Order: sequence, then structure tokens, then C-alpha cells
Amino acid sequence: MALAHAAQPGPGIADVSALQGLGEQVPIAIWRPAQAASETQPVRVPSDAENWASQRRGIRPLGFRGEGVWTWARLSNPSQNPTSAWLAVAEPFTDWLDCVVSSPSRAPITYRLGDHRPYAERPVLHPRFILPLTWQAGETLDVHCYLRNKGANLVAFEYWHPDHFWAIERTVAMTKFLGYGAVLLVVVCGVVGLLVNRIPAAILLVIELVPVLMGTLAGEGDAFEFLWPTHPGLNLPPFMWTLTACIAGTVVVGKILPLARFEKILVRLVVATASTLMLLAVTTPMSQPLGTAVNVLPLVYLLTLVTLCLRHWGGGHLPRILAVGVGAQALGLMGVLGGVLGWLGPSARLAALFASVVKALSLAVALAYRMRVEREQSVRTQLAHTRELEQRLAFESELRHVATHHLRYGLPNQALLDEALRRATLSAPSSVLSLWVIRLNRLSFLESILPRERLARLVEGYAQDIALWLKGRDDLHLLPVEDALHVAALDDGTLAFASVGQPPKAVTAELTAFLTHRYEQDGLFIAWDPHVGVSCTPSDQPLAHDMIDEARVALQWSTAHQRVVMFDAERMKREQLSYGLTLDLEGAIVRGELVLHYQPKVDLPSRKTKSFEALVRWRHPARGMIPPGAFIAEAEATGAINRLTMWAIREAARFLLTLPDASVRVSVNISAFDLATPRFVEQVLAVLREENCPAERLILEVTESAALSDRERALGTLSALRRHGVQIALDDFGTGYSSLAILQELPLDEMKVDRSFVTDLAVSERKQEVLKAMIDVGHRLGLTVTIEGVEQEDSVEWLAQHDCDVIQGFVFSRPLEAAQARQWLQDQQPRIDRAQAALRDVASV
Repeated sequence: MALAHAAQPGPGIADVSALQGLGEQVPIAIWRPAQAASETQPVRVPSDAENWASQRRGIRPLGFRGEGVWTWARLSNPSQNPTSAWLAVAEPFTDWLDCVVSSPSRAPITYRLGDHRPYAERPVLHPRFILPLTWQAGETLDVHCYLRNKGANLVAFEYWHPDHFWAIERTVAMTKFLGYGAVLLVVVCGVVGLLVNRIPAAILLVIELVPVLMGTLAGEGDAFEFLWPTHPGLNLPPFMWTLTACIAGTVVVGKILPLARFEKILVRLVVATASTLMLLAVTTPMSQPLGTAVNVLPLVYLLTLVTLCLRHWGGGHLPRILAVGVGAQALGLMGVLGGVLGWLGPSARLAALFASVVKALSLAVALAYRMRVEREQSVRTQLAHTRELEQRLAFESELRHVATHHLRYGLPNQALLDEALRRATLSAPSSVLSLWVIRLNRLSFLESILPRERLARLVEGYAQDIALWLKGRDDLHLLPVEDALHVAALDDGTLAFASVGQPPKAVTAELTAFLTHRYEQDGLFIAWDPHVGVSCTPSDQPLAHDMIDEARVALQWSTAHQRVVMFDAERMKREQLSYGLTLDLEGAIVRGELVLHYQPKVDLPSRKTKSFEALVRWRHPARGMIPPGAFIAEAEATGAINRLTMWAIREAARFLLTLPDASVRVSVNISAFDLATPRFVEQVLAVLREENCPAERLILEVTESAALSDRERALGTLSALRRHGVQIALDDFGTGYSSLAILQELPLDEMKVDRSFVTDLAVSERKQEVLKAMIDVGHRLGLTVTIEGVEQEDSVEWLAQHDCDVIQGFVFSRPLEAAQARQWLQDQQPRIDRAQAALRDVASV
């Protein structure tokens, strides 16, 4: 019977009569099913004809995932006496399994071991899986087990007699207790050294031993049982922790030993290959070659570290101590591999634990020696610098006080105020800061009649009164400048303080009354005549002193009737630009710094350029080319726009007379100020007469907002111009009021639709419908419809399909200088021919 079984495929036969029952590993074969078996129905044992793969003895990697794996063990009793024993499944990660024990002489017996319930509902979370087997004389048993655990990696079947099993269990338990205790003691010492004695290198003990401890816990199943019993996903296989320990040990050795360049490359190679093995083990199914690699290569890594330490043997005590520790760990790992492969007893699997304790102790000795040397050097160095540092600190403290305080008043100066503003910026980036600058206008007079020391005391007392009044208010949050001081002295006659948040209106109103009351000290009444400038700026402003400059500017706007003035950036900008324009614009016209660029306006049906739009540019000698947006608005605000408009009309008229085509027109933009200027019509016509330019060749573009600023005057002015032949265009239609009444009332010849309506025209159906309506309305009113800002060729095709008249934009040309514009007209016929040819090609397709 036994011979017949042996001839069949499967594992070798284990002779139980020759086994002592001390946990000997029996040969097994494995077979991986294509899909997982049912968890509720009885399992069916695979036939012997399946592709069973025999396994060598030892704990073997199976490498299956959710589909599970079948194992087959064959045990024979050739003796003439019946026998009984246990068959234990040595796999700490197994949840439950189904085993079928069969024999040719009796019916199969099915064992459903483990617990199928969730972890929280199990009375015994992780039971040991033991099959009680009984052999008759000469009987052979086939044991088929289906392991259902999702993610198991290793498995072995051990043959035990019950008495021997419990004896070995007690020995292993005591060994683990001693090993865990030793490792935890060293780890605790490392943590104490780090936290209590503040020895950073002590963390290396923890880095070394924690992976080893976790690997032993995982290998013996203790981590699964005691640390996280309800989270099986956290139970990494022991070899993962072993690889982690190898990486940690390699890094520690690299940090302690002075390695050469080649040795550093070798250390990096060890870390990289170990990390790659861990990644492969996590991301790919565990195969037998990969399982062998992750269990054998850690020993290679440790031997590499021993070699590195031996190379530095003559370099002092550190490499020798480390060589002893790493060598002990390598021997411990050999013992673990011997236990895994079944060459040694179960206790041998704990060898790495005790070897790691030896290594940790050697590492502790090495660290202590190194810290002793470093501490002696540090003490000598620190003693040498202590006196110098004390002297330097005293000098710097005195120097800082002089640099950060007003020399006469002893108050914080602008440097401390800037620092306080920067601190507020960092602590509350989204908040708003307000800076209040107080100028004492009568200080110069008081300096002429009071002693210098007494005047200084008066200013200090006045600053204290201001701070007390401000701190007594609930609606104002003062910003400390230095400790309890809130008021700073920017100079002899200027005080300042800062607050968080917008300035409350009540504070602004009541501050004027407080500051103007007569100040009394030592029987002397003082009228300071203070003015206040306030700068309110977001706290993310790049430079804090900009706020002080702005507050000083606001001081210049204050008067006797308005003593507290808020800084207004727009007002300052207007004043600066207005002043610059007043000085430069007239001179720029005279010096010829202003030039006109001309952007073609292309007739869409014929692709012919029938007009240009004149756009002013300023070639500033210092600032370079200035676009119109930088000075047109300020020119309108200061009244210089009319002179600029007359100059633009004159230059456009001169340009028209140089063109080869007498039918081409030029459009010039006019503003609301121009329409309100008396005798504007006469000025325009006079310029055209002086330049001998027909009025029909001039187009004046006016925006909706300009036309509506004074509708009656605008209507009269535009009507008069149109009666003399000047054409009128409504510019930027759609961005202002977009009233149909303005199209009806104004004497228009052309309607220019704003560029915003052609942006993303191809993908915006709403814009397409709006443009269709605009084009239709313009045509119904007899107007030429011009689309501005066209930049895409597909927009040109769409506009051509929907009867648009004129297109202006970068799709045809950017604004050109006068000579380029004339060349544009001369070269336009070839462009027209190419465009028409392209249209014919499209039509033929």
C-alpha cells in the first residue's frame, strides 16, 4: 500500500515511527487553485493528478494571495503497532484552514480549524492549528490542508508528541521572555538617553533594535496576538523586519565610521537593494526565488558590514567594537536561518534576538566612547569662548539699545517699530495693520524757549499720556513695540504707534479732540498742535517702512480742519502722475517722443485693409516705451488729454496723406473730456484743413461711457462732426451700459464689439449667440460691425460665416509703425490671393 502511494505524484513519505515527535518538519507539496474555494461549503480535495510541487523541508514561502493554497503531506506508520501524534501547522499568520485526512483503509475526516468569525467576536483570537492523527499498523495517511488566510507567506508542518510539544513551548516561552526583556531594556535605555540626558546618538540604539524586536514578535506570532490582534494588515512578515534591521544597521555603521568613497557607495548599494526587495515583496506575489532572496540576503548584508568594520580595524576602538556587534548579529541570523530551514530546534529562531542585544551593547559602548571624546573637546572649546561671549553679549546689548531707541527720549525708534510690524506680519498674515504717525508742529518753537532736557521730559510724558488713552479704549488693539511700550519716536518731532485692524471711525474722531487739548506737566501748559497721518496696509506688505512713508505722506495732506488723515494710494498716484504729466506731456509732444502705431482693420469679405486704428505710444528717454494705459487716464484727469487728442488727429492726417490708397481711413480715440471741450469740432476741422486731409478719411472712436457722461453735449458734438464728413464709431460696445438707445440716438457709422466677446469663442455657445445678436442689430441699424481683439483663426472663420464686416486683432497684425503700415498696404494683395485660395481649397473639400 505504501509503495503504491509512493509511486504517485506528491510529497515524499514521512516515516512517523522514525520520528521523535520533537517538531520535525515533514515533507509537503503545494498546489495553487485558480480561484478561492467557498468559505461555507465543504472543500473538495484536489486529485493527485494536479500539478503538485514538492517542497524541501523547512518553513517554505508559498506566495499566494486571496485564492489560497493547498498543501499535501503524506505520513506512514510501517511499524506493527498503532501510534498517535500531533501535526502542527507552523504559520503565525494563518487565520483558519480546512484539512482532510484520508487513508485507503478508512473514510476521509475533515477538520475545519480556526475561527471564521470576525476578530472582535472570537473567544480565542489566534489559536494554534493542531491535527490529532492516529495510525494503524502499516497505515499511510494523506493530509490535505487548504489555507485560506489572505496574505500568508510561509508554512511548515511539524510532527509532535504532545508531551514534547508542551515542554518545548515552555522553553520557548521562557527564552522569549528573557529576550524581549533584554531588548526592551536596551531600547528604554536609548530613549532615556535621548530624552533625559539629551544624547542624540542614543536614538541609534532604538533604530537598531526596534526592527529586530518587531521581526521576532512577528516571526513567533506574538505581534499578531498581543500588539494588533484586530488588524491583520499590520502583520508584516518577519523578513520585512529583518530587511529593515539591515537597512538601519547599515545607516548606523555609515554614520559612525569614517567611510571611504567606495565604501559609501557599497553602503548605498546595500540600502538600495534591501529597499528594492521590500518593495518587490509588497507589490508582487511571493514566489519561491523571492522568498529565498529575502531570507538569505540579510545574512549577506551583515557579512558586508562585518567586512567594512574589519577594514577599519586599525582605526581605533570604534570599528573593533562595531565589528564584534555586527558579527554577533550575523551569527544570530545564521541561527534563525537554521531554525527556519529545520536544521536547528525551534529555540534557534530566537538567536537573532540575543545577538541583537549583544550588538546593541557594543553599539552603546561605541557611542559612549565617541561621546566621551566629543564631550571633552566640547568642554575645552566652550571654556575658551565663554568669556569672549559674555563680553560680546554685553557690548551687543548696549549697542542694540543705542541703535533701537531715540537718543533724547529713550523711546523705541523706527527700527523697533519696523520689527514689530514684521512680527505682526508673520504671526497674522491675513490681518490688517494700521500705523498712526503724530507730528508735533510746535516742537521747533518750544525748542527755542525751553531747555533741551525739560523738553525731552515733556515729550516723554506726552507719549505716555497718548499710550494710556489708547490702551483705555476697547475698540482699538494696540501693537506692542517693545515689551509694554506702545509709542515710538521716529524723530525729534514725530511719534508713532501701530494697531491691528482697520482704524475705527470713533477713534479717528475722538483722537483729534484728545490731541488738541492743552497738555500740562509741572505747572506748564503746552499746545503741541499735532497732526496725524494714518496708513492702513495689509500685513503681507513686503517692507514695513513703506507704511511709515505712506503715513508721512498722509501727514502732508492734513490741515487745521482735518488733523487726522488716512493715506490714499490712488490719491498719491494721481498726484504723482498728474505732476509728471503736467511737466512731461507737453514737452514730449514738442520733442517728438510721442508716436502713433497703426493696427489694421481688415474687411472680412474681401480680406482688404480699409482702415487703421491709431494707437499712441510714448518713447520716454528714461522709462522706455510707455503704453497708453500708463498715462491716458491721468491725462484725462489733468486736462492734458485734449492736447494729446489734437496731436493724434494731426499725426493721423499726415499719415493718411502718405498712403498709396486714398480710400483708406484712420480712426482716433476721443474721450469724454474731448466731447466736453468748447470748440472741439472747430479744432478738429481746423487740424484737417491745415493738413489738407479730407474729413471723410477720419474716424473718431468714442466709448459708451464717454458718450453717456453728458449725452446732450456728446450728441451735438458728434452730430456736427458727422455733418462735416467725419465718421463716428462706438468703441468697446458691450462693456459699458450696452443700451440700444445709445445706438439709436448717436450718429454712428460703425459699432466696435469689445474683445471679451471673442475670447474662447469656439467653445462658448453663449458668446456665439450674443455675437450673432450684436451683428444682427448692427446690420439692422445700418452700421459697420467691427470685432476687436481677434487672435484665433477659427474665430475668423466663425465670424466670416455670420456676416461680420471688419476684424481687428493679432490674428492679422499687431500695431505697426507708420512705415510698416504703409508696407502692409503695399503687400496686401498677395495676402488676399493666398486667403482666397485657402477658402477655395476649403470649399472644394
